[in-house]
Amino acid sequence: MKNVLILNDFVSKGKIAARLMAPVLSYMDCEVFLLPTAMIANNFSLGGNAFFNIDPFIKESLKNWAKLNIKFDLIFIGYIEDKNQKEMIKDFIKNLDYKPTIVFDPIMGDDGELYQGLDESKIANYKDLLEVADIIIPNETEAKFLDLDIKNLTSQSKKIIITSQSTGGKPCVTYNDGRENVIPYEKIDLKVGGTGDLFDGLFIGYFLKNIEIKKAIEKTTHDIGKILLANEREYPGANEINIEKFLNLIEV
Repeated sequence: MKNVLILNDFVSKGKIAARLMAPVLSYMDCEVFLLPTAMIANNFSLGGNAFFNIDPFIKESLKNWAKLNIKFDLIFIGYIEDKNQKEMIKDFIKNLDYKPTIVFDPIMGDDGELYQGLDESKIANYKDLLEVADIIIPNETEAKFLDLDIKNLTSQSKKIIITSQSTGGKPCVTYNDGRENVIPYEKIDLKVGGTGDLFDGLFIGYFLKNIEIKKAIEKTTHDIGKILLANEREYPGANEINIEKFLNLIEV
C-alpha cells in the first residue's frame, strides 16, 4: 500500500477537491493522509462562502509525521491559500531526506477565468511551486494563466499533463515529457463539479500501480466517462458526483 499525502482544500458542502480524491485513492489501495490547505464552507459556484486558514495544523501535522518517520510515496499539491502556506509546503518538500513523486494541480480556474473569490496572487504562488513538482496537471485555462514554458519544464524532466483541451474540434488531454502525446476522449455533455479532482485521484491511483503515464491517462479518462454517465442515470441533473456509489466502476 502506497502512502499518499493530499494537500488540498476541504469543502464541507460539495463532493469536490480532497473530499472526492480521498475515497478514490483509498479504493485504489492507497493509504491517504488528508491535510486540508483550507476549510471552505461550500463550492465557489454557490456564491457566498466561509473560509478558515489552517496553517498551524498543517505545520504541526507535517512535523508530527516526520517524528513518526512516516514517508510518502507521492505528495499531491492542489489548492494553496496564500504565499505563507506556499512557502511552508515548498520548504517541507525541499528538506525531505527522501524523494517522493510530487504531483501538482494548480487549482484556480476554468473556462478562461479564475474561480470566483480567487485573485492573481494565486498565479504567482502556483508559478513558484512548479519548481518542486514532478508531474504538473493544469487544465487548459490554468496552463494559460501560468504561461507554462513546456520546453523548459520538460528539459528538467518534469511531465506536463494538460486537461480539457481540444484538437481538431475533438476533446483531448495532452501529455508532454519532451514529446507531445495527444490522448483523445469522448466528451460527455454534462456540467458536473469535481471532474478535475476525479482526474487527479484516478491518475495518481493508476500511476502508483506503475502504469505508464500515457496509459494511466487513457484509463483515467475512460473511468471518468463511465462514472459521469452512471451518476447522471442515477441522479439526473446532479451538479456533483456521488463518488462512493460508483467506485466499483474504477478498473483497478
